[in-house]
Parts: sequence; structure tokens; C-alpha cells
Amino acid sequence: MGRLVMHPSSCGTGRARRLAVAVVTAAVLTALSGCPAPGARSAGDPRTAPAATAGADAGADGPRGRGPATPGTPAADQPLSTGPLRAVVGTVDLTAAAPGVFSQVEQAVAGPGGTVHVTLAPVGSSRAPRLATVRPSGTGFAVRGSVELTGVDDVWGLHLLADGAVVVTGTLRTAEGRRAGYGLAVVDPSSGRVRTTVVEPYAGKTLFAFGRSALAPDGRTLYLFLSTLSGGGARERLIALDAATGTVLADRDLAADVAAVSESPAGHELAGLVPLPDGGVTLVVDATPDARSSDRIPTLLSFDGTLQATGRPVPVTSRSERAQTHAVAAGGDGTTFLVVEVSAGGGWVMAVPPGGEAGPVLAQLDDSYDYALVVEPAQVWGLLPARAGARPVDLTTGELREPVDVGCPGQDVRGLFPGEHGAGAVMVGECNSPRTRTQMLWILGP
Repeated sequence: MGRLVMHPSSCGTGRARRLAVAVVTAAVLTALSGCPAPGARSAGDPRTAPAATAGADAGADGPRGRGPATPGTPAADQPLSTGPLRAVVGTVDLTAAAPGVFSQVEQAVAGPGGTVHVTLAPVGSSRAPRLATVRPSGTGFAVRGSVELTGVDDVWGLHLLADGAVVVTGTLRTAEGRRAGYGLAVVDPSSGRVRTTVVEPYAGKTLFAFGRSALAPDGRTLYLFLSTLSGGGARERLIALDAATGTVLADRDLAADVAAVSESPAGHELAGLVPLPDGGVTLVVDATPDARSSDRIPTLLSFDGTLQATGRPVPVTSRSERAQTHAVAAGGDGTTFLVVEVSAGGGWVMAVPPGGEAGPVLAQLDDSYDYALVVEPAQVWGLLPARAGARPVDLTTGELREPVDVGCPGQDVRGLFPGEHGAGAVMVGECNSPRTRTQMLWILGP
């Protein structure tokens, strides 16, 4: 199966998802009518301005007190904030990770001791992706090995298990290169040994296949969303697995859950999965309440560890705002943070605590660099992409700080990921130095 590369920095995650799903939507829905004019917000709506400051500030740049569980609410047991991320701790040229073939860095996950694992997908080649391991080296960081992801075609997600193994979710293929289906691969980054588990076998002509995954705090239970469209129709599943063994722990058909909030399947409109502290997961779906209109409502659906629905669906915006989810980030307490683009222009950063409702807008964005988000464990500061690298955002005041310049001409950020134990951040992308389109990894800290 060939790769469809959707570059997030050029069009935004929400828009990229819509481009990819257009063919599928045409196959399962009637033609959409024209969009109605966006509704106006009242001046008194609390989501029209960033939230008020919450908690004491030790200084303009210094660490704050204990951050709120959700910005604006007290939480005495939350970890201390480390302040905005402003330093480039490490810069790594990933060329050595994929020798002999041009590849694009896609995913990253941080491990103990400064270790970072990244996946790179070959461009214009049928070769398998590679998993590279970056570790501290002397005064910096360097690639310390890479292995071929045998049996893997496209990568949807990357996670680090409690035993140190790395799990990759995505499309799988047989040893002969044929399509095997969709599921996960557990990789030993030292030996290169790969064990694949097909969760949804390939069943003939497939028009569409998409998935997302999240790892539970126990470091072992993996939640996998699968959406496929074949001659037999659309099929959408949420599966809980023991990632170490591939054993399916629970399996839920999402058709009825999605139909309760949307006239179309989730498909690529599922924007993210957020693991919950006590097991289970929250899905963020850009729901379509009316099949005749392109209006979306970002909506949260939550399930417990056995995949039983918990609570009611939570709409994050109103239909008149015609919102699109561009990024989703997980808070340490299960809070779901979202970046949504609205019809009035620009983006909003919002948050929904577990079992709660959408609160006020935490920050407002006025450009297209809103396709990724990382939130620190204290949930006081977040990090967004920027033209020059990344920019901190104060989630209690809505203030956007000056970008962290990673020193790269023509840089192009492809993704942001939490650092070790959620602290700091890992950023991947490409740079025109020392060579054109050099694949890069940056490690950012306070």
C-alpha cells in the first residue's frame, strides 16, 4: 500500500484530514449542500476571550505554583510547573537513521534517561519504515542505532511500553509484502526483533483505512481506533489490547456511539485519543450533525477500561462556529486539550476535564501554526509550532511567548510530542541545513 503524505504544516491537521476523507465521504454520503453563514457569538459568551489568570506567578519566566487540573480550577496535588519551554536542549541530524534512502521523520516518543525513539518513512520507496533510537552522547545527543520495522507499512502511532519495548500501530504487511491488515507491531529497539498482531485483517478492496492509538498510564494497555471502508461498508472499532502479548481485552463497535452525535462515520474526523488515568479513553470526533451541511462540532466521547460509555457526549463548540479540530493533547489527569479552528478565523485552545464540560477559551491564535500541541504535566504551559520553531502558550492567561528559535533555515515542523514523563517536549521536522530537507529532531526544555 502506498503512502499518502499529508504535510501538517502546509495545511493544518484538520484540513489535511478532510482532504484525505473526501473520496470516502463521497462514497457513503450524498453531496453536501452549501454552508450557511456562520452564527454570531454574543458579547457575553465566556469562550470569546482567554481565561483569567489562575494561580500565583513566581515571576515572568520563573516556575509557577502548582498548576490547575484544568486551567482556572484548584488542584493541590498537581505537579509544579517548570515554566515555559525556551531552551533547545538537543539537536540531532537523523540522516544516519535511514541510510541509503530519503525518508521523512513522522513520530517520536521519549524514554528514560534522555532516550528518544523516532520513526522515519521512506519517500518513493516500498521499503519498510525504520525505528531510530537517539541517546545522550557527550555534550549532546546522537543517533545510536536504527532498525527496520519489518511487517509494517504505514505508521499511525508510536508508544513506549513499561518494559522498554516500542509499539507501533498502523498498516501491516506479510513477509512477502502483501497487505496483511491493521494492528500493531512490538519492537525491541536493540535487537530489531518485531512481533506483529493483526487486529483487523485485510478483506479485499479497501477504499479507506485510518487509525489512532493511545497508551494507558499502566504502560501496557493500548487503545486502538480503527476505521475501514470496503465493499462490505464502513466498519469502526475501538479495541483495548495487552500490547505486550497482543491479547484483545475489549472490543467495541462504535457505529451507534458515533451515530448518536454525527450523521457520518468518524473516519478521519476522529481527531485524537486521550488516555484516562483509571483506564479508558476519550475520543475527539469532529461530528457532522447534518449530512447536508459541512458544519462540524468537535465532540468528546468517553469510555472506561472495559470500553463501556461513560457520561454523555460533550460538544466543545456550537454548530454556528463551524469548528475543525487541528490538534489534541492529553493532560496528566485525563483532561483533553484541543486546538480548534473556527469560522471567524484563527484558532482556540480549549480544555475539557474528565467527566466535565468545555470551559472558556484558554488562548486565541491568529495564524495557521496550530496543528500540534503539547501540555506540561502541571497544565499551566503548552507548546505550539511556530515559523521559527515552537512557541510557549500560557494556558492560564492566553499569552503567547516569543518563539523558541531552533536555529534552522527553512525549517518545517512536522510534529510535537511530550518529553520524558511529560516534561519538556520533542519536536521533529526538516531543515535546509546542513543539506536540503535534512530530517531533524529537537529536544526542548525550560
